[in-house]
Amino acid sequence: MNAELVPSELDSEASRPPTRLAEVADDSPGGWWANALGRLRVGERARTPEGAAQAFPSTADSVRAAREFVAETVAEWDLPGVAEDLRLVTSELVGNACRHAVPAGADPGSVRVLVQVRLLRDRSAVACAVADSSPGAPMKVDAHHFAESGRGLGLVSAFSREWGWNPVPGFGKVVWAICGSEGH
Repeated sequence: MNAELVPSELDSEASRPPTRLAEVADDSPGGWWANALGRLRVGERARTPEGAAQAFPSTADSVRAAREFVAETVAEWDLPGVAEDLRLVTSELVGNACRHAVPAGADPGSVRVLVQVRLLRDRSAVACAVADSSPGAPMKVDAHHFAESGRGLGLVSAFSREWGWNPVPGFGKVVWAICGSEGH
């Protein structure tokens, strides 16, 4: 089953990236996700053969748009077995960012959520990172059976191999998940 790297209660310390996430790391300060944080504006997109990023406004429509963005990207990499899990995980992470990371009084349309996907070196899995402007740790809650919300991080845990979060100084945080097989 999946490793749960985010505690159930609010914790001021970030999760430690797993060894597998190091496979997508580069020499950028702050991790591989830091490259596009300062460059992309809402609506802009960047692509390389191994990764893609797009900035979305913190609105409900962005959940669907981000889901489509990652599905298109994974289709280009010919990883059909990863697509559905990655779509669900992306939906939950972007939904959480749009719901919980918009500062009070801010216009959600002007608050950026950055979605990045990166192919792991063994080409068997994809890392997805969702960056938002809130420095607060994501909080997994035990949702009541009939609750209408509160299951997002539980779904992320169930449909990804592993996940966690890291602070990004001067920006907020990034919540990441890895979907796909263990590789060879």
